[in-house]
Order: sequence, then structure tokens, then C-alpha cells
Amino acid sequence: MRIDELSLEEKICQMLVVGFRGLKIEDVPWLSNSLTKGHLGGVILFEKDYQTGEKRNISEPTQLQTLIAQLKRNSKFPLFIAIDQEGGAVARLNSSNGFEDFPSANEIANKNDISFAEETYSKLSNLLSQLGFNVNFAPVLDLCINPENTVIVQKKRCFSKEPEKVVRFSKIFIQNHLRRNVLPVAKHFPGHGSSYADTHKQWVDVTNLWTTTELKPYELLRNQDSLPAVMVGHLFNKHIDPIYPATLSHIWIEEILRKQIGFDGLVFTDDLQMKAIADNFTLEEIVQLGFNAGVDIFLFANQIEYDEQIISKFVQIVKELIYQNRISLDRINKSVERIINFKNKFMLN
Repeated sequence: MRIDELSLEEKICQMLVVGFRGLKIEDVPWLSNSLTKGHLGGVILFEKDYQTGEKRNISEPTQLQTLIAQLKRNSKFPLFIAIDQEGGAVARLNSSNGFEDFPSANEIANKNDISFAEETYSKLSNLLSQLGFNVNFAPVLDLCINPENTVIVQKKRCFSKEPEKVVRFSKIFIQNHLRRNVLPVAKHFPGHGSSYADTHKQWVDVTNLWTTTELKPYELLRNQDSLPAVMVGHLFNKHIDPIYPATLSHIWIEEILRKQIGFDGLVFTDDLQMKAIADNFTLEEIVQLGFNAGVDIFLFANQIEYDEQIISKFVQIVKELIYQNRISLDRINKSVERIINFKNKFMLN
């Protein structure tokens, strides 16, 4: 895959990952059509539909393997196939749909047994790879700081409140995934473990809670060459950026993550339909701010709201912004180069 083979529209779509409803490709003509035209960078699969509570993309192993094979076969370009498979409370593959249950990050860290962690994450990454996944939105690098935090700490999604311990176990997670050509995406930069509120539901202000210690796992993993991709969370801290949450912030992404920490991998947003973002910005604002902040991949999970038009809307907005000189082609090319490098590395092996 080479950047000079792509039209402008195809480049724009490489920067997009979306969710959809359907257990087989025939259920989703709009998606199938976009894939054939090369108008999508990736998909995210879920077990349940947020709105209906019904099965969404995963019912049992054979069905899932078939769906993933169909998605790849239909796509003009190599496709990111992503999942949230942390273990514990956030595991789209589990015993209810015919898979093994994996322990949470917190259980792994509390057990404090390196060989158990190796064995667990070797098995988990191997499962994803065999099914055809090539992106896992994990591990969670958030520190278990606030015991009243319902979305991360109480769900046992974080390893520990000690950065070194977080790094010890998340590095095992990351290295096992890389060995099997599954891209691990560490989250939620710059740290969701001190917050009280949940970005799925509302604006989350961590101004008086967040500390620089929460960056430590990113710094340490970056220094150990074990940080290929990062997901940025919708966290607002007026001391750092008085206007925008991290996902849409040039200060957080370009100044802190890229320059200060020295991160040169892929930057994914958290789901942009979460209320923290969708209730406070229009789609046009989200796209323009995201581009100017330095986002590589925009994620629309199509869970909190379902929009079959999201791909065409995104393309239309980006083209308009280019025409108005509010984002540059150079900026798009930079992200697309990065995406293609990763796809070539992870998908051609």
C-alpha cells in the first residue's frame, strides 16, 4: 500500500474507523459499499448494541471469523479491524459468546505474577490474531487513583496507582500483541483514573484532580520503545488547555504527547459520539479541531448514536475544510503516511 496510489477521498477515509450493526456483511450494504470503494480505514466490532441491547457483531466464534474475513475481502485496502479486549469488565469476547473469560488488568497486577501475565496476554493476543483482529484498544494506562471513579477504577480496568507497576504489566500486554501483529492502542491519554465523571455521559473536567504523574506510564513505555499507538480521552484540564478537551487539543497531542514525550506512533481519538464531545461540539468543529490537534484516526463507534451517513459526512466536511484552507493537504498526508506505514508493517507480515 502506497500513499501515491490513493485519491484524496481514499486518503481522508484512511483516517476513519467506524462501528456498524450486523453479524454478517449482507446486513450492512452501506458499509460493504464503502469498503469496496476504498472509503474506510477501519471498523470496530462490539458484542452488544448500546441502544437495542441486542447482539451487534459477535454471536459466536465461527460467525465472528466469517464476518472478519468478509470485511477484509470486501475492502479495497488493508483494513484495521479493532476491538476493546482488555479483559475483565471490558471484553467483547467472553464466555457468553463462546470465548474464554480473561482477567481484568487489576486482577493481573494484584496477582503480581509475571509468568501468569505473560501466559494470559500471550493467549489473549493469539486469540485476536487467529480471529483476524489487528487492533486492540488496550491496555489501559490510567492510574487507579480515585476509588470513586466508576468508569475505570471501580470496573478494575486499571493495573495500579503506581506508574511503574502499570508499565511492568502493560508492557507484557503490548509486546505480546506486537509479536502477533495486533496493534495495541494504549489509553486514555492523558489519564482518566483521577476523574469522577464518565466521558460517555458528560463533560469531564479533571482540572483540580489530574497530576503529571498520570503521564508517567506513557513516558516510560515510550522510552522502552513499547508505545506504538495511543488513544486520547475526552478529558478537560483548563490549566493545560483552557478551551478544548485532550482529544481536540493541539497542546495535549502535539506539544505534550508528541514533543514532550517524544511519541511518534498513531494517535486515535476515543469515540467521538460520546456525550463529552457530541454535546459540546458540532461535527464540523470536531473534524476541524481534531485535524488541527494532530489526530491520525477519528473513531465513530456508532453506538451512542447510529449514523449510516457518517463516512460521507466526514469526507464532505474535510473536503470543505481543505477548500477553505482551514486544514492542509500536507497535514492529511502526514497522518496517512503514518497509517500506511503501520498497515504495511502489521498486515503484510
